[in-house]
Amino acid sequence: MSASGPYVIANLLEKMSNLDSDYRWMAANDLMAALQSETFHLEDVNEKRVVTALVKLLSDSNGEVQNIAVKCFAPLVKKIHESQLQEVVNQLCRLLVDPREDLRDIAGIGLKTVVTEIPSGSPVASTVVNGLVPKLLQQFKVNEKDPQLDVIDILSEVLSRFGQSLATGPNGPKLQQSIRDTMFPLLNHSRAAARKRATGAIGHLVTHLPDDLFNELVAQLLAELKQRSGSSDYDKLRTYIGCLATLSRYSSTRFAHYLDAALPLVFEYMERQDDELRENCLHALDSFVLRCPTEMTPYISKVVALAVKYIKYDPNFQYDSEDESAMDVDGDGDGDADGEDDDEDEDEDEEDYSDEDDVSWKVRKASSKLLASVIGTRSDSLEDLLQTVAPVLITRFKEREESVRVDILSTFSVLAKQTGVAAGVQSVGERYTAEGRDAKRRKGVIGSAQLETTGPRELLRQSVPRLSSALAKELKGKSILTRQEGFKLLRELVRVLDGGLDSQIGLFVPAIVASLANPVGNAAKSSTNSNLKIEILEFLNILFKTHAPECFHKYLAQLVPPIMAAAEDKFYKITSEALLVTIELVKVIRPIAYDPKTKQHSVGPLAMPNFAEYLQLIYTTTLGRLQAPDVDLEVKERSITALGALISQAADLIPAAHVSNTVLPLLVERLKNELTRLITVRVLRSIAESPLFEKPATASAIDLGPILPEAITELISYLRKSHRQLRVASLQCLETLVRRYGKQISAATYPAILTEMKPLLTDSDLHILPLAMAVICVVVYNGPQAQVLPIIRNEVLPQIVNMIVESPHLVGSGPGLEALLQVWQCVVRSGDAALFSESVAILEKAVGAGGVTASKQTFSIIAQSLATLCLNSPNDVSGTIASFIKQVEGSSTGESMRYISLLTLGDIGRNRDLSAQYPTLDQTVIGLFGAPSEEIKQAAAFALGNIALGNLKHYMPIVLGSVREGGKKRYLILVSLKEIIARFSHHEASAESTAILESFAPELWQLLFQNTEETDTAEETTRNAIAECLGKLSLSQPGKFLPDLQSRLSSVNAHARATVVVAIRYTFTEHARQNEDFDALLKPVVVDFLRLVKDSDLNVRRVALATFNSAAHNKPRLILESLPELLPLLYDETVVKKDLIHIVEMGPFKHQVDDGLEARKAAFECMYTLLETCLSRIDVFTFLSRVLTGLADPSNDIKILCHLMLQRLSYLSPTAVAQKLDETVEPLRTTLLAKSKSNAVKQEVEKTNELVRSTARTVIILEGVSEVGVSPRFGEFVREVTATGSPVAELMAAEQASGLAAGSGVAPMDLS
Repeated sequence: MSASGPYVIANLLEKMSNLDSDYRWMAANDLMAALQSETFHLEDVNEKRVVTALVKLLSDSNGEVQNIAVKCFAPLVKKIHESQLQEVVNQLCRLLVDPREDLRDIAGIGLKTVVTEIPSGSPVASTVVNGLVPKLLQQFKVNEKDPQLDVIDILSEVLSRFGQSLATGPNGPKLQQSIRDTMFPLLNHSRAAARKRATGAIGHLVTHLPDDLFNELVAQLLAELKQRSGSSDYDKLRTYIGCLATLSRYSSTRFAHYLDAALPLVFEYMERQDDELRENCLHALDSFVLRCPTEMTPYISKVVALAVKYIKYDPNFQYDSEDESAMDVDGDGDGDADGEDDDEDEDEDEEDYSDEDDVSWKVRKASSKLLASVIGTRSDSLEDLLQTVAPVLITRFKEREESVRVDILSTFSVLAKQTGVAAGVQSVGERYTAEGRDAKRRKGVIGSAQLETTGPRELLRQSVPRLSSALAKELKGKSILTRQEGFKLLRELVRVLDGGLDSQIGLFVPAIVASLANPVGNAAKSSTNSNLKIEILEFLNILFKTHAPECFHKYLAQLVPPIMAAAEDKFYKITSEALLVTIELVKVIRPIAYDPKTKQHSVGPLAMPNFAEYLQLIYTTTLGRLQAPDVDLEVKERSITALGALISQAADLIPAAHVSNTVLPLLVERLKNELTRLITVRVLRSIAESPLFEKPATASAIDLGPILPEAITELISYLRKSHRQLRVASLQCLETLVRRYGKQISAATYPAILTEMKPLLTDSDLHILPLAMAVICVVVYNGPQAQVLPIIRNEVLPQIVNMIVESPHLVGSGPGLEALLQVWQCVVRSGDAALFSESVAILEKAVGAGGVTASKQTFSIIAQSLATLCLNSPNDVSGTIASFIKQVEGSSTGESMRYISLLTLGDIGRNRDLSAQYPTLDQTVIGLFGAPSEEIKQAAAFALGNIALGNLKHYMPIVLGSVREGGKKRYLILVSLKEIIARFSHHEASAESTAILESFAPELWQLLFQNTEETDTAEETTRNAIAECLGKLSLSQPGKFLPDLQSRLSSVNAHARATVVVAIRYTFTEHARQNEDFDALLKPVVVDFLRLVKDSDLNVRRVALATFNSAAHNKPRLILESLPELLPLLYDETVVKKDLIHIVEMGPFKHQVDDGLEARKAAFECMYTLLETCLSRIDVFTFLSRVLTGLADPSNDIKILCHLMLQRLSYLSPTAVAQKLDETVEPLRTTLLAKSKSNAVKQEVEKTNELVRSTARTVIILEGVSEVGVSPRFGEFVREVTATGSPVAELMAAEQASGLAAGSGVAPMDLS
């Protein structure tokens, strides 16, 4: 039927007036269905009839008809014109004063529905709201003594959604004053519900209230509180204190000016003998701390003292002596059974305690929340909090009220997390998936991470003994929530401290065993118990990873059975977590130590003979889970991983028949299964890499020989799959198997492997390509040369050279370049002189006769390849070098070949002395400094610097002489010098060469500064080369050169100051142990260099900011103590300086140029770095205020930087970000709705689109930290941009679908 047909509407209206209530209900229901249809349109003539009919049904005698009529108003609002919408509002307001209570209730619901459904940005809203508010206020005059709560709720909703429209309306200020004058007296109403709703309405009102009305409101509120200073009417006092907190939440900036007047009153009323009043005062302080952070800073110590005082406030219960909390801190966990029984009896006594009139627990809960807010937002006070708050929280673990106890544990978790954030500790997922984990933990043993001797993390470590003793007692209690929160706290603690429970593990073993063995019981508790078990298993996983195996050995008898029982649990999530724990448990039972010096593993016997039983139990359990036909895929995968870990770590302790007859065939079977093949490939590789192969006594325990043919065949076939992870894992596994079992692989297999490698050499994947070349290397080394080398010569090498020419970016640097050079090395070492000559020829042929500029990266790769060939073939190198020199000297040589020859000679000369055999080579190269081609000049400079490294004693005087000559060649000589000094700073030179360079250092130092002062403004590249030389050179004799650098900071020459600052920047990238003396000397004076961020010269400020950024990135420890002085200077540079903006006329067009943009961008980049490396010394709210300012910066790059910082802050300090979300709304809205100009070029359009996408990601992440009621404007903004019809709704949905969510979607910062 046509839902919009006049006949149908007439039919429905007729039925709506039928005497039968069923007809009326069905008609209203059909009308609602029609209204909800997108294709439905009401004709003007029917609008009024429908509205009249629905309003009439609100008075229906049948309640169900009334309910369906009210529901019709939601879709109706979007279908009718403004005049009829106003009529609906008028009729509903009329019904609000009806004598019948049920009708008033229905009218209230209807009016709420209408207000909620009116689009906030529509032109209708302003008219309707300005007409509705006076009618709502009239209701209070009609029934002044007993106001309708629904009317207050409707008014709150109007103010929440349309406060801006109301404020800007024709009678806005007058209506706002009327609302204030109506709501404020309700704070003194006898009904608590009315007072509470009035407080909420006032909160929504003040968001857009003019300053004069706001000031009057606050003055009234403070006057009421002062007048009641002697009053015992605590109900009203609670309301007024709550209203203060509301004002601070909804208008924090303006309320902050009244804190000095409000806080003494709050502190005064906290001392009153009313627990609920104290609770409200604490909640108010909590709001002040979060919403007015800067103004609260002077009061923080007093707030913390009050919170500490009242978290211990429990007047109606007598606790045991405080001394008991310190018992058994040695952590051996061998307490007697009677003691444990006593503890349980005490827990029962505490849990049996009940007093319905005792509300002191609310005070303690509010205190805990207040402390959590302070901890979460005051990272700069973390050390003080760890010294003052942490001990008190530990003593309060014994709290008798479960909800408060859980809150206290959660607060300590926040403290631990903030300590980790301040120390730059990564999350568990980031840290323990890296290979470094296995090097440390596989294994057992060799030391733990170096931690600071002072600072937040060390203070937290010092509290571990007391914390463990207090928490262990609570973990034995009956409360599941307490145990769950307790193990969550322990997990956070272990993550932050990277261990730390070595001496306390025994305290927690009984609780772990009891909780894992705890029967699931009735259905109501099953999910809770499951969550507890999963939490414990996650804790055990990180506990095993971060502690030495010896810590657990005496508890294995207690721990292994419950872990294995959990691995057989019916709930797959528990089983899955237990199998993850099993992987680490194997490494605990059979640790294999790794010595990084000898790069050898130490495989020894089990610490106790009975440990073999545990390994057998693990083997039986994991094999059983793997063979079970109906288990979850996640369980299957982790079963395979656990079995692989067992074989890799302890195959020599399992019967050989089990390994060869059961495990390996099962792995081959899983390798062929599409669902489990990826994990099986990884497990096979881990088994093949087992340390057991290093020792003859254990090498025979794993013999993969019988399964190699099948396994390699499957692996080769997987290289043709589109599944990237599978291809990567297969290549890694192939490389390991060929390297380990090369002699056992049949000769026919090697050509097959090489055949599959060829397509991968054209792959554009930067990860797959190096792996493919690594496989080629092991095949060349291990395969039969008669079969392998012809394929390499005729098929593989031409393809590699073709790849170098066509896709140089794939092998231009990093793993790709290293793998490529390894291929050339293995080829020339395995082949004969003919293969060497062919390799050189094919590379030279690739050079061709083309120009240099278009393929500069290609030529660099070819040069390094040629140098690698020469250096690894000493019998053939002399003739080849002579050929390159001839190419350099020859007048008819093509530019490309000369360029390649220079680069190659440089790479060879760096590793081989060419001075004796080719005495005129240096002059030949220097002669090319005058070549017409800039590329040849640069190549000659590179060649001279690297050739000099081969015999520094011979070449250094020549280089210095050229520096003295200066002239047009000065820059090129400095580039050569930079090559020499840079190699020494990377410690690539011998001790003899280092001593030679140091002997020339004083003369070189003076020459460099002389050249600095002679350079003019245009020669910035020359000054940068000098600065790099100075910086690297200063590392050689810091005691002499560093003071000289410092003394030149006051030079009147701006170029000299800039050069000195840049020179210091180049020292920050050196992390070798040899440079620790330099760092020790630099630390006290580094602030002198960085103070130049306030230099009068713009260029000096810019390079000083870049140096500050480098220091924060590479060596933050050097600047931590100086941050209080440096941060204000940095923040000043983030401000747009109008005096640096000028207009440039370009023909008929005028273009605005901001000379301060680069310095400002450098300042924001420095903030971005500081956020990740120095958070513990940063005032988060001050930092956040600068980020919020940057959201409206004219530069798109700065906006994106601020988006990234906001995203990261939402993870590092979510509490602080949540308080400022409303301030982000306008700049985010402006950016999110930005559009490119109609005449914009493609690049501008792409930049705008990227900015919009960045904004969308930021909004989605910030939405995850927003709290209900704290950021109403932000919540409305999110609803607006995600609603159907929004111009960015599709974009928001796409970003949401990409997996972004608060916390989980925030990647670690990229500081590269």
